[in-house]
Amino acid sequence: MSKVTECARALGEAIVASDEYKNMQITEKAAMSDPAVAEAMGRFLELKEALGNVMRQEEPDPDLIASYGQEMDEVQQKLNAMPAVDAMTSSRQQFSELMNQVNHVLQFMLTGEVEQGGGCTGNCGSCGGCH
Repeated sequence: MSKVTECARALGEAIVASDEYKNMQITEKAAMSDPAVAEAMGRFLELKEALGNVMRQEEPDPDLIASYGQEMDEVQQKLNAMPAVDAMTSSRQQFSELMNQVNHVLQFMLTGEVEQGGGCTGNCGSCGGCH
């Protein structure tokens, strides 16, 4: 195994061992095992599929599109109001932030450049992430 592959494996293991990843897994499992979440998610996916079917028609019915869109919005609002979904969304955001930090470090190591405008100022003192 090459040194790069070993380091990639170690990075993957560190990510899986991170609090952000573990918390995301716990909150996703909790949300998906909640019957109310499962029911709402199932309905949302049904509506999404139905909307896709209408959109693929030669002459999609605008009223039907609007109806599906409105119901999808209502179901999405219902989902967002559920504590289990809120916790899952928050934990996914925290994990995403961790992965963005990892990607910024890799980009810097490869290019020597710090991405501007993505929240990284180039001054590690203003960052809560890399160190």
